[in-house]
Amino acid sequence: MDSYWESMVEATGNSYESGAGVEYDDLPLSDEPLYLLGHAYSTKHDREDIRLDHLSRLWVTYRRDFSPIGGSEGPKSDKGWGCMLRCGQMMLAEAIVRVKLGRAWRWSGESFANDATYRDILRLFEDNKAAPFSIHQIASMGVSDGKPVGQWFGPNTVAQAIRKLSAFDQFANLLVHVALDNTVIIEGSTPQLS
Repeated sequence: MDSYWESMVEATGNSYESGAGVEYDDLPLSDEPLYLLGHAYSTKHDREDIRLDHLSRLWVTYRRDFSPIGGSEGPKSDKGWGCMLRCGQMMLAEAIVRVKLGRAWRWSGESFANDATYRDILRLFEDNKAAPFSIHQIASMGVSDGKPVGQWFGPNTVAQAIRKLSAFDQFANLLVHVALDNTVIIEGSTPQLS
């Protein structure tokens, strides 16, 4: 196996769906739209589209038994402290998927085998020191902000770590801005964003 992701795809029988644990029959039938990341769906008529859209979002969660973070005595699991780091990874992954693949892109059982861009995106988040947006990199970047490896990060600390790490990533080529006062000034930044 070339990566953690390939071993996971093989271990799950090439089926993300089998491990999803979501019952789409549980969605209430409603005249009100269901919004999924800005896209409106009808729970009466778009159930398969809702399912495919949901399955196409990257999900990053706690793991264990990865290489130690910060040296041989560092943590090998992020249980109990990694939730906000994983949330940051998921938000960044969604942004990269939208830039590289588009909002309409949908995951399928063949995505890993047949879509090199998708594989490249997944590799950005592998749990190893070499991956640009790994938990190893985010936790280590937090050290420069006074957060020891293994300590819970708040949303701002994760956002700042991702902002700093994005400067080193050549694949995604994103400019990350953290609006500390909830203000984003578009004038003058539009050429950078397009």
